[in-house]
Amino acid sequence: MTNQIGLVQTVAQCIKDAEGTIEKIKEQYPRLRSKPSKQGAKRSLEFFEAVAYHLKRLQQLETEKESSHE
Repeated sequence: MTNQIGLVQTVAQCIKDAEGTIEKIKEQYPRLRSKPSKQGAKRSLEFFEAVAYHLKRLQQLETEKESSHE
């Protein structure tokens, strides 16, 4: 939806969204019953953890870059 009207989330917003998704998956995981559901949740969890990690790293690099230009 945001892309349709020309708005793009900031890196910080994307990190917050990824971390929120991680928490939701962790909360739902114990209630999953089937093995395929648990495997899918585990893959999703690993993916969103990686996304959050890389976005935080990007944010850190951008901050370092900005402070070195001052």
